Amino acid sequence: MNIKQILGVLVCSMLAVPAMAHGHWDDFGTYVTANNVRSFTQDLGGLIGSGTYTTGRILGWGGFQIGPRAGMLFKMSKGNGSTEAERNQIALGDRDEVGGMFSPWIQADIGMPFRIDGFIRASSYQGLTVAGGGLRWGITRPSEVLGAFQPMIVLSAHSATAQDFAATHYNASLVLSMKFKYFVPYVGGGVDYTTLTVGNGVGAQAADIRGGHEYAATARATAGFNFKLPSYLDLSLAANYAHYGLGAEASLSLRF
Repeated sequence: MNIKQILGVLVCSMLAVPAMAHGHWDDFGTYVTANNVRSFTQDLGGLIGSGTYTTGRILGWGGFQIGPRAGMLFKMSKGNGSTEAERNQIALGDRDEVGGMFSPWIQADIGMPFRIDGFIRASSYQGLTVAGGGLRWGITRPSEVLGAFQPMIVLSAHSATAQDFAATHYNASLVLSMKFKYFVPYVGGGVDYTTLTVGNGVGAQAADIRGGHEYAATARATAGFNFKLPSYLDLSLAANYAHYGLGAEASLSLRF
């Protein structure tokens, strides 16, 4: 199996989402209310912001990386309300029925001078379209010495659209990784800031927020590993924690 076939298999496997990760983005107009729009905004920001530093280190001048990646939250957070039933009614429906949310995307990264990486990413899946990119800056010069640390700052921005909402997302994160022979463990933390615009086509239950904006900032922490594979492949697996609770990230990319 060659590299193109491996990447193709990964794309297909990312689209074969577990049953717990339904795509209910088009249900937003039916279920969103003033009680649950804020928690939805925080969850959306955490999902969009995931996976921006899967390697844990900068590529370096002349480096290039491309491949499919994915982010997932295992269960969306509760809304506001005076009863458990009200809190369980999230912006996409019943919280237990919606379960987790999943978003795959394609990302390309390039190493530039002054210890800077640039990246772009795009996704269109089950009614949600996301596009954006950002920069990663290595605070110190990267070293291939085993045990060497690499601190890094990551900045990103995205726009997202669905049937009844649109969003802009900004993230700033600080990442620390350590170099080993075959893998790189990394930890990171940052803030996702999201602005959600509610569409004019939402139902009567959301008449009071129709056409309005919701602003939300939430912290997100990530811990993961990047593994060096044969044929210039990198495999990254990570867990993250944000307003929604536990989430996950994964990527398989071709790196030069």
